[in-house]
Amino acid sequence: MRIIGQVAGVLLALSGAAAEAQEASVAGHRITVNEDGMGGAALVVDGEVLHENGVIFLDAPVKVAGQTVVTGVAGAGGNACGAAPFVLALPEGSAPALYGPLESCREFSVQVQPEALVFATEALPSEPGEIWVWTPISGLTEALPEEFSADANAGWEAVSTLAGAHPVDAMKLAPVLAALQGGLGDDYPVFAERISDLGSGDLTAEGYLGQACLKFTCDADWAFLYLHPATEGVFAAWHVMGEIEPRVWPADTTLWPAEAMAALRGVGE
Repeated sequence: MRIIGQVAGVLLALSGAAAEAQEASVAGHRITVNEDGMGGAALVVDGEVLHENGVIFLDAPVKVAGQTVVTGVAGAGGNACGAAPFVLALPEGSAPALYGPLESCREFSVQVQPEALVFATEALPSEPGEIWVWTPISGLTEALPEEFSADANAGWEAVSTLAGAHPVDAMKLAPVLAALQGGLGDDYPVFAERISDLGSGDLTAEGYLGQACLKFTCDADWAFLYLHPATEGVFAAWHVMGEIEPRVWPADTTLWPAEAMAALRGVGE
């Protein structure tokens, strides 16, 4: 399933006037997010606590299959794990029902469809994208994940579009992904895990350079990707905690362009 439209962010309160209190009347129900001032929050509907967590944020209400719903996110807070989405259903003539929060640390987008809500994470080289669907009949159910794949129509000419792009975007170029998957072999999952996490990239004088690392062990677990359009060359390096030297591909560094070697020497400095 491909997400074709996304709502950017899920930190919108129910109304501008009540933004600080996150309090509103929706479909005949009083909805409030109470904060205890000590890092805890409670979602209260009509005086009943439906969920407690570190932080709770709500979106504006929407209609799905004729039913009023409010989406939101809840989590422990901090940057260790992102808040996860939930659905608060407000069916006419019935008690409110809470679905979720999902048990996931990943960042979700939400797409509001006429008959369903679709929550999705980005498909990454290291792991497929999670997809969850909510409907009034089925509730919140997991759909088939979306595997990471390259754009078959994006070749070497697309390197010029990678200004400011994360290296994951560079791997969406068909010849780049094919080269890495074929060349790295059993090492590909290790490289993919590191290149999919915190990182950045940009165009260089001769190509593209991107770097990324694992959030909690960034100095020891990193990856490097360099593209050289003139020779259609793909060059990668990655480091694993506990190992002294980084691994490189191609292993023969005499094949590496001078710009790639200079960038590799500067990694971690």
